[in-house]
Amino acid sequence: MTMEILDLLNKNQMEFEIEAESKKDVIKKMSKMFLNDGVITSIDKYVDSVMEREQMGTTGVGEGIAIPHGKSSVVTTSSIAFAKLKTPVDWDALDGNKVSIIFMLSIPDESESKEHLRVLSLLAQRLMDDDVIESLKQSRNKDDIINIFKNKESID
Repeated sequence: MTMEILDLLNKNQMEFEIEAESKKDVIKKMSKMFLNDGVITSIDKYVDSVMEREQMGTTGVGEGIAIPHGKSSVVTTSSIAFAKLKTPVDWDALDGNKVSIIFMLSIPDESESKEHLRVLSLLAQRLMDDDVIESLKQSRNKDDIINIFKNKESID
């Protein structure tokens, strides 16, 4: 079964107006959503895997958006968490802009990597769409986020 973005987005793992000091702080706060929802079994190990991935190259894709991801044995299931920050943080983004919109992907260690690369690539493609970017910037609640991707998936 092919995974789609909507299959992985979960309202329990979405937060708005998050206050964070740094990239790592954001990742930790988002990891708590994963932990509370049973997606991961350890915040520290998962955060380490995401930060290791960040050292390989930034996941700040531009336009104030980042898509950090971590593959770890503490991940029980694939999921996408969403956060919108109150104040943007530095993410070493490709365009130099600070980040305020984050989609974080959890990847189980033993999972089929190709499928996750496909979802990541699908997400990255969506996040290059000007309409999607604008809708995300305007988004105020969890339904807005779901609808942005519902609308996109029905068009494509």
